[in-house]
Amino acid sequence: MAGSLSSWLVPVLLTVGCVTLVMNILNAKKVNRSLVENIERAQADLRVAMDTSQDCSKQLEMKSAEMQAKDQQLASLTANMNTLTDEKNKIQEQVNQLQQQLDQANSEKDKLTNELEAAKAPKKEAPKEEPPK
Repeated sequence: MAGSLSSWLVPVLLTVGCVTLVMNILNAKKVNRSLVENIERAQADLRVAMDTSQDCSKQLEMKSAEMQAKDQQLASLTANMNTLTDEKNKIQEQVNQLQQQLDQANSEKDKLTNELEAAKAPKKEAPKEEPPK
């Protein structure tokens, strides 16, 4: 009986071992498929992230170029504004000087006009004072 039990036990153990190995192989294939899918998904996500990163980099370069152009334009406009402000101040100084000269000339004119009227006033009275003939 021991001989028949051992002769019967060995094939059963071998069968159980084979079934276990087959189940292990199937489980390994399932896990491998799952891992491959995860790797493919991660690679697809990585490609999308790289594409997005490249798009963002291109947009950043374009915006940086625009900002540099606007900075240069702002610097140019600031320089132009400073130049025009200096010119305006110089012209304002000239206007002030000319206004002072005009005020002086008007003051002298008024003074001379008053002197002329004062000089004419006694001449009008002088003929009245002349002795009759």
